[in-house]
Amino acid sequence: MPEREPAREREAAREFARERETALEREPNRAPASEREPARKREPALAPDPAPGRETNPAAGREKIMLASRESRRAALVFAAVLLGLFGISTAFTQFNPLAALSAQKEFWRFIFVDFVPPYMGKWEALAGAVMQTLYMALSATGISAALSLIMSFLGTPAICPFWAVNAAVRGFASILRNIPSLVWAFILVAAFGIGAAVGVLALIIATVGSLTRYFIETLDEVAEEHMEALRSTGAATLPVVTQAILPAATPGFIAWILYCVELNIRASTILGMVGAGGIGLLMMGYIKQYNYPAASTAILAVAVIIIGVNLLTDFLRKLIL
Repeated sequence: MPEREPAREREAAREFARERETALEREPNRAPASEREPARKREPALAPDPAPGRETNPAAGREKIMLASRESRRAALVFAAVLLGLFGISTAFTQFNPLAALSAQKEFWRFIFVDFVPPYMGKWEALAGAVMQTLYMALSATGISAALSLIMSFLGTPAICPFWAVNAAVRGFASILRNIPSLVWAFILVAAFGIGAAVGVLALIIATVGSLTRYFIETLDEVAEEHMEALRSTGAATLPVVTQAILPAATPGFIAWILYCVELNIRASTILGMVGAGGIGLLMMGYIKQYNYPAASTAILAVAVIIIGVNLLTDFLRKLIL
């Protein structure tokens, strides 16, 4: 009996150990903390790389903004030296003295505050008529130019008109028109047809057609690249692609450019009036020639109000339509 009891105890201990191992395999989370697998040590988080152009100081823990490189500073100095050199050459060639211009400021401000201020207008009907004529000139010139430019832009876009000779001719013609200022066209037309608002409208149309044609061609080129190949791959003809895809996608760009040209033409029509092309510029030039400076200052203020109002209106229309 005494020899059998230790054997039984050993066998009972082995059976207990097997049961315990089986239980631990089924539920490993219930194992004692001493028998669990030791937890892995957490590695410290790496600091983010400093942003480009910045240098991190590990001692102070602060970011240090790096200065410009030597090459960029040298290029800036060379550019400034060239700019000053050109200014000096231009000043010597034109015999312009900046000090003399600064010393004449007193006479300029005396002329403004003594002769031009306060504004006065005896005939408000003439001013209102000139303002409306200026607006009509700008709007009519922009509308006619937009219609002509739309037709020319189709001929100048390779995706719509595949004839490179026609594209080159339209683009070259538009470049010639836009590179000659509307004031030059006004001088030519006034010499040919005389003074009047019709001359101003023609001058604005010629200059605006050149600009709008280039703007419309660029807009169509961007839109055509996105839609033309995809729709033609389905077998669609050119006309349906233009009317159903390209024109609707390009319309917001067309509207934005037309509103921009309205602003430019209102400013230009004021200047064209000074050379006899009608509008408020013609009225203002007449007052200046008559030494009626208070009335001229009123016309200048009216021009400023028109331009600011048109800018606000076009901004509102852009947000509303686009």
